[in-house]
Amino acid sequence: MKPPTLHPCWLTVPRERSAAFLPTFARMSVAIQQVLRERVPVEYFGDIGKYRDLKTAGPMLVYQASPPFRGKKRTELTYDVLNPALIAMLFRRAKPKLVELLAQAEERLRGEGLGELANQYAPRRTTAILDCVQKLSKSRRHLYVLIRGESVLMDALVQLSGLGDLPRKVQAKKWASFEKRWNFQLKRLYQGCDFSHLAPALLDAAENALVYDSDLVRRMGPGSATELGGDVPRADEDKCPEIG
Repeated sequence: MKPPTLHPCWLTVPRERSAAFLPTFARMSVAIQQVLRERVPVEYFGDIGKYRDLKTAGPMLVYQASPPFRGKKRTELTYDVLNPALIAMLFRRAKPKLVELLAQAEERLRGEGLGELANQYAPRRTTAILDCVQKLSKSRRHLYVLIRGESVLMDALVQLSGLGDLPRKVQAKKWASFEKRWNFQLKRLYQGCDFSHLAPALLDAAENALVYDSDLVRRMGPGSATELGGDVPRADEDKCPEIG
């Protein structure tokens, strides 16, 4: 994740106090959460042995089943482990898809001749698994690690707010700090597994959300770029601004 240049959209990241901050960062957060839920569990369970410990497999399945959080406050861009109401909502919203994920896990385990282990993942145990993750401190702690990971990644992105308003050297320092925090967090995302290779996909997801806003600025016309946190590069620019 060391691009020599950045897409011009990164110079339109809105300032934290601007009206565009919440909708833009909420959109980026949802995009990042979606990628994490699509990629992390699949890679984690690539080793079928991970299913042998329900106290660590259960939290991952609940996380995978939960839909991304759509922030409505600038201080809440992801689920918050310190907010009981949001955590309760996560468990409620995870239940429907968890039934489906358990059915897939059970079928896979039976196909591998692991019938006894497969019984632990039968869809009829959906409520029991949710209760286990919610009430057992070890399982709950593992789920919170994943949720906090999302929060750390988004906090790092927030540090890029107003990037286009800064001098070129400061931009480079901001990006380097952001890159360092993302790689550090992804290398320790869950159970010692290194997911730093997902950084480009996550960055693309965030970038696509920003491109949406850049296109919106162009449709809104002159003056709208100020609210979005800086000058929007001309549509005919075919070279990204260099960083560093």
